[in-house]
Amino acid sequence: MKKIISLLVVALMGTTATFAQSAAELAKQKQELNKLHMKMLNAKPSKDAKKQAKEWKKDGWQVPAGEIAMEKQITKSQLFAEELMTDEDGGITQRYLQNTGQQTAGTYNAAYAAARSAALTELASLIETKLASAWKQNVDNAQNSAVSSITNDKFHERSMAIVNQSITNAIPVLAIYRVLPNNNYQVQVRLAFDKKEIAARLKRNLQKELEMEGDMIDGMVEDIICKEM
Repeated sequence: MKKIISLLVVALMGTTATFAQSAAELAKQKQELNKLHMKMLNAKPSKDAKKQAKEWKKDGWQVPAGEIAMEKQITKSQLFAEELMTDEDGGITQRYLQNTGQQTAGTYNAAYAAARSAALTELASLIETKLASAWKQNVDNAQNSAVSSITNDKFHERSMAIVNQSITNAIPVLAIYRVLPNNNYQVQVRLAFDKKEIAARLKRNLQKELEMEGDMIDGMVEDIICKEM
């Protein structure tokens, strides 16, 4: 009985430590994002942003009522692109992925929702394609022959759903629209995604779905998210 209690205590301590570490990481990420947002709020529109905004306005693009000026939105996107981080090997890479969706509908809200969904779907498809390619290479490798056929089947059945579950925290960066001659609304939506967060979520979801641990998943995810994208 004492042995069982001891094992439970050890397990609980491990869970608590993991939770504390996860909470600390989330707090750190939030702090970093808050700093970046403050930097964006104080940033003056860049020369390139002004030039891009001028071209878009010429083509009929405008910002929805209540949104920040187009120049500021473009500058915000540029600042996300400039934010860097180090990967696990000490290499320098961009911290945020950005993806833009463009759709047309009868109302602004419908077009916005469709454009946002398109941006998410396109990014998820790109990640899933890279993930499937990396998975095949790893499974074909003799060193990873321990992967069972059941695990392999599970991966191919669930890979897209796993990726979708891993890119839920999108940060809106840009939203512009124009009214077409037929009175439909054409909307562009650009979203930013924290690579560190995507990588962490993708690892957890893969491990949970495939019931696998270890270097295979860790290395595969890090290479795809932090080095290839």
